[in-house]
Amino acid sequence: MGLMYRKAKVKLTYREEKPEVYKLRQLTYPAVTYDQLLGMIQIVGVNRAQTKAVVDALLQSLVHYMELGHGVSLGTFGSFKPTFNSKTVKTLDGLEGDEALKTVKVKKIQFFPGGDFKDMLKALSMSSAGEAVDVKE
Repeated sequence: MGLMYRKAKVKLTYREEKPEVYKLRQLTYPAVTYDQLLGMIQIVGVNRAQTKAVVDALLQSLVHYMELGHGVSLGTFGSFKPTFNSKTVKTLDGLEGDEALKTVKVKKIQFFPGGDFKDMLKALSMSSAGEAVDVKE
């Protein structure tokens, strides 16, 4: 099935003249739950408890290494890297002591897709879900 979209007429409310523009909007689907994912993995012949133990250990390891500041690679799936965005300051003095940490706007995990993931994205189909809708941004 791939990605489904609708054409949307968008009114850009953050601009004074508020022009109407058009763009594609992705339809979203419910996320696959952890339980559903464990059920799918379990099909390969490992029981559910063993599957959960391995997946939990993998996730705990990811968190542990990223808390230490390391990026973590999951082979051809891709890699995760902890990072942050910060505000700019006018002088180097604004980055001294506790003031430096006040410039951090957001901490986040950046994902870099691996080869298999990139191949899947290239082949991912897209199709229209119907009529255009009005949206405000």
